[in-house]
Amino acid sequence: MLKNLLTILLIILFLLMSFTLNTFLNNNHYITTFKSYIVSELKISNELLKNYLSDDQNLRKEASKSIILTTLKNLNYEQWIEYIDYINLLLFKSNVLPSNNDELIVALNLSKDLAVVAIYTPINGEYVFTSKIENLLPIQNIRFLQAPGLDYNFIITDQLLDEKLGAFFLEEFIEIFLYLDEDFKSVWKKTKYKDEIYNASWLNPKAPNNEWIKIIENNDIKFKKNNTVNIDVFINRQKFKAFKKIFPIDEDFKLEKEIIAHENYYWSPKYERFIMNEGIIKNSTTPIAIIDDTKHWLEAFLGFHSNNYKIITKDKKIYYINKQFVFTK
Repeated sequence: MLKNLLTILLIILFLLMSFTLNTFLNNNHYITTFKSYIVSELKISNELLKNYLSDDQNLRKEASKSIILTTLKNLNYEQWIEYIDYINLLLFKSNVLPSNNDELIVALNLSKDLAVVAIYTPINGEYVFTSKIENLLPIQNIRFLQAPGLDYNFIITDQLLDEKLGAFFLEEFIEIFLYLDEDFKSVWKKTKYKDEIYNASWLNPKAPNNEWIKIIENNDIKFKKNNTVNIDVFINRQKFKAFKKIFPIDEDFKLEKEIIAHENYYWSPKYERFIMNEGIIKNSTTPIAIIDDTKHWLEAFLGFHSNNYKIITKDKKIYYINKQFVFTK
C-alpha cells in the first residue's frame, strides 16, 4: 500500500515538473530572462555605464554601441543590428518595478516611426534584462512619478510622430505606463502638440480642391501630486483655412476657429488607469469610469457631432456610450 502511494506521488511530482518545464520552455519572456541571467554579453555592467558617462567621446561612443547591441540581442531585434550606427540611445534610472531598486531604463529610437524601451534590474553589480515596452514612437524624453499606493513609479514618455515629409503631420504626445499584472500597461495618453495640414476635399469630397485646412493644437499638461496624482490638461486648438492651387505656406492661412478647454484626470487604483470621473450606467447597477469625453476630440472640433463618453468597466473592457445613458458622481 505504501509502495503504491509513493509511486502515485512520484508520478504526480513528475507531471508537475514536466508541466512547469514545458511552460518555461514555451514562454519567450521566461527564456529571454533566463538567458540574460546566465549570458554575460546580455548584461550591462557598471563599468560600461561609467564609460557611457565618460568625457572621453571615443569611450562614450563605444559604450553606447555596446549598450545598444546588448539590448537588441535581449529584445531579439537582431534585424536592427546592421542599423546600429543610426539608432538613438537614451538612458534613465528609476524604480519602475516592485523591487525597491532603481532599474536601468534603456530607450532605443530605432527609426523615425519606431522605438522600444528595455528595463534592466540591478543584480550583483550588473544590470539584467527583465522587461520591455514595445511599439512606441520615437522617444524625446522619459520622466518618472511615484504611483499612489505603490512603491514604484509611473513611466511618463514624451513621444513624437513626424510625418511632415509626406503627410504634413506632426504630433507630440505623452503616454504613461505602469507595471501591472507582470507587464507594462498604457494607463493614459494625450496630445501635447499637433500640427497638421490637409486638403479639405480629403475630408469632404464636395469641398473645393483649392481649399486647405490647418490644425494647430498646443496643450498645456500639468501633473499634481497630493493624495493621488492629478493631470490638468489645458486644451488650445486652432483651425486655419487657406485657398491655393498649390500647397500653401504659413502666411496663406487665416484663423477660422479656436477652442480653449480644460480637462482633469486622476489616478484610480480601482480601474488601474487615469480617469475623469466615476458613474453607473442608467437602468443598471453597472459601475463604470469615464476615461475620455469626445466633445473635446478633434472630430467634434471639425463639426462631426459627438456626445459620447469613452468608458471602462471594472473588468477592464472599454466602450463608447452616449452621455444620456450614464449617471456621474
